[in-house]
Amino acid sequence: MKHLTSDQLLSYQQNKLSNKESLLLEQHLNECSSCKAELELLNELHEEWMNPPEFHFSNEIMNEIMKQTELIERKEQVIEKKSNNHNSKKVRFIHLVLAAAATFLFFQFQLAERISNSNRHVVQTIDQTSSLIEKSEKIKLSIPIPKIFKENKK
Repeated sequence: MKHLTSDQLLSYQQNKLSNKESLLLEQHLNECSSCKAELELLNELHEEWMNPPEFHFSNEIMNEIMKQTELIERKEQVIEKKSNNHNSKKVRFIHLVLAAAATFLFFQFQLAERISNSNRHVVQTIDQTSSLIEKSEKIKLSIPIPKIFKENKK
């Protein structure tokens, strides 16, 4: 015997099935105690969900819960403030130290002069190259052709 699925039982419970499907399902439920028990459980769960029991905490318990909650919130706020202040001061200090170290190294190794020297060197190299190109364009190269090749042409 094939048992009903939870989806089928839920659809039956919520009246989403056609009359024919409902009749077939009811017939199966009359014959199958396992599926009938499953439907009863679903009905109980549905009833529990729709009508939850009222539960009240005593004032003592509620006050204790509120105190504990407030203490936790205060501790979290204090920790958050400390971590924000500590991190921002620490980060600023690290940035300051790194900037000072970079400045020191920049001047220690005379990087400003080296950069300007390398720029001058590049400019000089470009000037020399362009002047050599101009000179080579002015010079007409004539390659002497050997007599052997001249005789073969005749």
